[in-house]
Parts: sequence; structure tokens; C-alpha cells
Amino acid sequence: MYWQIGKVIFEEQQQGEDRAAYGTYLMQRLAEQLQPQFGTGFSRRHLHWYVQFYRTFPIVNALRSQFN
Repeated sequence: MYWQIGKVIFEEQQQGEDRAAYGTYLMQRLAEQLQPQFGTGFSRRHLHWYVQFYRTFPIVNALRSQFN
């Protein structure tokens, strides 16, 4: 789930760039939308971690082999 969240943010929102054109506002806005519904695991800091997780393991099959 965290990998998928990171993928969506990185590929769709940031369009593959290190940061979205509008910087940290994107993460803050997403956190404000997700936290009330899903809880504290969707803070701005956590969203950054999810993106980093995806960037570290961009191929989901490689991720699976690391944890087997």
C-alpha cells in the first residue's frame, strides 16, 4: 500500500520530478485531505517517506524479492 501511494504521488502528482512544481504545498494539501479519513499515518512526513520508498524500489517485483 505504501509503495502504491508513493508511486501515485511521484508519477502522477510530481510527474517524475524530485518535487512538484508547487513544492511542499502538494504534500501538505494531500496530508490535510487524507489524515481526517485515514489517520496520522498520512502526515506530510509520512507521505514523503512513501515517495522515498517508491523511489528506492521502483519495480515492485524487486521489492518483493528483497523481503522474501
